[in-house]
Amino acid sequence: MPLSILELKPRATSLEIEGATASQVNAVRRTLLADLPKLAIEDVEFHLGPIRDEATGKDYDSSTSMFDEAVALRLGLLPIPTDLGQFRRKSECSCNGAGCPHCQVMYSVDRKGPCTVYAKDVVPLGDTSLAILEPEIPIVRLGARQALLAYATAVVGSAREHAKWQVAHGIGMFPRPHVRIARKEGCSDACLKRAGASCPVNILPFEGGKLSVTDETKCIYCGACEKACEHGSIKVEPDPEDFFLRFETDGSLTAREALRYALKDLKRRFEELRESIQAIP
Repeated sequence: MPLSILELKPRATSLEIEGATASQVNAVRRTLLADLPKLAIEDVEFHLGPIRDEATGKDYDSSTSMFDEAVALRLGLLPIPTDLGQFRRKSECSCNGAGCPHCQVMYSVDRKGPCTVYAKDVVPLGDTSLAILEPEIPIVRLGARQALLAYATAVVGSAREHAKWQVAHGIGMFPRPHVRIARKEGCSDACLKRAGASCPVNILPFEGGKLSVTDETKCIYCGACEKACEHGSIKVEPDPEDFFLRFETDGSLTAREALRYALKDLKRRFEELRESIQAIP
């Protein structure tokens, strides 16, 4: 099953997988979508009561323009860089879920209004490399006498549990298109020219009385060219064993790390399934 990387960026990649069925490629897609582990804020402890600014002596009300639950949800959706070689799930940690530097990360927020609280105000306690990846994400607006003081705990999870642990986004797969052009009897130049002009991605130029294909991989299966030629000279057929797969990540894992983990995890589960089947008497 040859796999070719067509494009690779830190947070996005495009692949071509040959010699595979749709179900096999979809297994990779579903693993990327739901089974990749990452850090995300799970618990938030808000300070209750008045908050005093030691520098000015002013007292602030421990409240915001939003419910605490809504603020906690926004904190949970912030992307956190995750080193899978360092962090693991609490259920798999040697601390037996008690909480240690290998299975959780602590953050603090301490802001006084009037201001807007941003992701950069969510500060890791200890390792600064665990700072939120997108520092300008707005969280909540504070009024003149409002303040936000909270401590948050991030743990490892996957999107099967909650969307805040979803690493990969915009995951799409589609078969390689093959555009077949065979001029039928009665099909005029005007008909072919009209069919070529109908293509929204402009891959069917008509030159010298002939319709050709420049890059059929850009075809989006819209069917416009087939409909424009009433004589059936153009057919777009999907390849049943050649697929493209594209996805992006939120930055918590790079696209390379996400793909490597997904393939490794998928192989592990297939091995477990094979062993379970072989153990059946």
